[in-house]
Amino acid sequence: MPDNGAFLWEWFWELRQSQAPGFSGPVPCSNLELVAWCSMTGNIVRREELAILKHIDARFCAEIERESEAIRLRETQ
Repeated sequence: MPDNGAFLWEWFWELRQSQAPGFSGPVPCSNLELVAWCSMTGNIVRREELAILKHIDARFCAEIERESEAIRLRETQ
């Protein structure tokens, strides 16, 4: 990610730190959680930044699920 987008990574990890895991792995951040995070931090998130954060979060959850499935497969062999 370009240096001028580094703050998005920081925001993403701040959001993920407060996210409780689901029963089968990470759960994407909800809009309510994003609103609460904005309210608590005072960060003002533009529409484009929100779209990027949601995309990063969706990819993160998908990758963790893919990795977990690979681990399950290895353990059953």
